[in-house]
Amino acid sequence: MPVPAKKNESQNQRVLLRDVVQERIRDAIMDGTLEPGEVLHDKELQEWLGVSRTPIRDAINELARSGLIEMEPNRYTRVATPRKEETLEAMQTLGVLLGGVVRLAVPRLDAKARTKVASDLDRVAEGLAGGDVRRARDTIFAVWDRLAKASGNQLLQGVYHDATSGLFFKIPPEFFVELFDQAEMQRLIARLAEAISEGDAVRAELATEAIYQLP
Repeated sequence: MPVPAKKNESQNQRVLLRDVVQERIRDAIMDGTLEPGEVLHDKELQEWLGVSRTPIRDAINELARSGLIEMEPNRYTRVATPRKEETLEAMQTLGVLLGGVVRLAVPRLDAKARTKVASDLDRVAEGLAGGDVRRARDTIFAVWDRLAKASGNQLLQGVYHDATSGLFFKIPPEFFVELFDQAEMQRLIARLAEAISEGDAVRAELATEAIYQLP
């Protein structure tokens, strides 16, 4: 059979650099450093990131595919702007994906790991109760990262990695507070924490789907 040619070191480095650039731009969008609608200029990004144009354009193409950036050839490249009418669909899409994540991950967690996840979810509920929705979102995002890694399913991890940032981005704190009952969210998150603490994957999956508005 044909033997694939080996990639040289510079090719490997270029792929790695693109991934690093993508992560830094994604983080800046998610934490609000780069605001919705903000135009992205290659030269400014090069100065900020200290890299050439090629890895930046590669990273931007990937971020556009995930919904964080929108582009119009020869017109603009800018941070996408969440639309309220997409919020429920984004929540439900997360529900489908994260329900599978938690169903696979919980049986693979030991008691210490389950306690840690439950504790972090308690902090999410506390954040919502205190009105700090952005911090609560960042905390639960980290919880899902941990559970996705624990799922043991590499294909699912790939889909999770490609999709979740863009989906969470479509649910900014102001939309989340306006559209969803915060007290009910706190109860559902507490239910999820309890199910994970007890190692009940089915209850955890159902609680996840309820949080993310699946009927």
